[in-house]
Amino acid sequence: MALLEVHDLRTQFRSRAGIVQAVDGVSFHVDEGEMLALVGESGCGKSVTAQSIMRLVPTPGGEIVGGQVMFKGRDILTMPARELRSIRGGGISLVPQDPMTSLNPVLPIGRQITESLKVHLGLRGAAARARAVDLLDMVGIPAPATRLRSYPHQFSGGMRQRVMIAMALSCDPSLILADEITTALDVTIQAQILELLKRLTRELGTAVIFITHDLGVVAGMAERVNVMYGGQIVERATTVDLFDTPRMPYTWGLLGSVPRLDQPRQGKLRPIDGYPPNLAEPPPGCRFAPRCAFRRDVCLEEPPALVSVPAADGRIQEARCWGMREPGDGGWLRGQSWRAALREQNREQNEVHHA
Repeated sequence: MALLEVHDLRTQFRSRAGIVQAVDGVSFHVDEGEMLALVGESGCGKSVTAQSIMRLVPTPGGEIVGGQVMFKGRDILTMPARELRSIRGGGISLVPQDPMTSLNPVLPIGRQITESLKVHLGLRGAAARARAVDLLDMVGIPAPATRLRSYPHQFSGGMRQRVMIAMALSCDPSLILADEITTALDVTIQAQILELLKRLTRELGTAVIFITHDLGVVAGMAERVNVMYGGQIVERATTVDLFDTPRMPYTWGLLGSVPRLDQPRQGKLRPIDGYPPNLAEPPPGCRFAPRCAFRRDVCLEEPPALVSVPAADGRIQEARCWGMREPGDGGWLRGQSWRAALREQNREQNEVHHA
């Protein structure tokens, strides 16, 4: 059953360069207890999508101009303020990118955790403190009763992120938006935080939208993946299908730039050439076309729609790519192995370089 359904979400910002279409027609759903990954480069619209879901788009300047965000059958975008406050923290929680700037530096951790308990659960005094101790213990912070009196600067980066997860879980939400929660952490602490989130959501049955730019952490976390580029979803599939048979050349590039520890080293990692599009003046065709080595004239002229592509065991993938149409309709990439395509691309570029 769908817990959250996002339909044609559109969010824009006014800037000196014009209207920036940060989120442009995004649609997806999250089922109860599911972990969905939202993947893409910095600036592709992932975090703005999360902010839009909770109606936290910065104002003035930012504005949600279209779409629906249906949470348990109710549209968050049209809710009155009082009802929206009950959703934030109570129904949907956000774990932001940087816990140091999200935590109040002049208040102890215990005060910050118990505040949401008072607002959403009506807990006060000893009951609120006991719940806060349980939450810190749940996320693996030692001596939780003592650490309630500690301030954010007295915690390490990994411990601050654990505090943010505890705050997100404090009111038993149905959905957590985990926005780049491992970005500023070293690899060992990243693994600990990811394992913690996976364990807690499995035990509590909480759904998660896991936002990241790192495909390397998606494989062991999410069940389905939405790939974003230029404010749009350009591919969606199950995690297994995305890693086995990615369809969109942008996804090929993301996977080609991830180091593989399960295969012999075959040369340098290949980054995606070029830069993300200017969303104040997006290109007229496919937004990835200026950076795509497989583009044709139609890619530069007309924007593609999401095309359904058969996957294994009767599953369906979707890709926003002209090359993924049926071969009889001009789809020149459909059925092509992404690894073979990238190898051929590298071979051609090496020949040009040595010529």
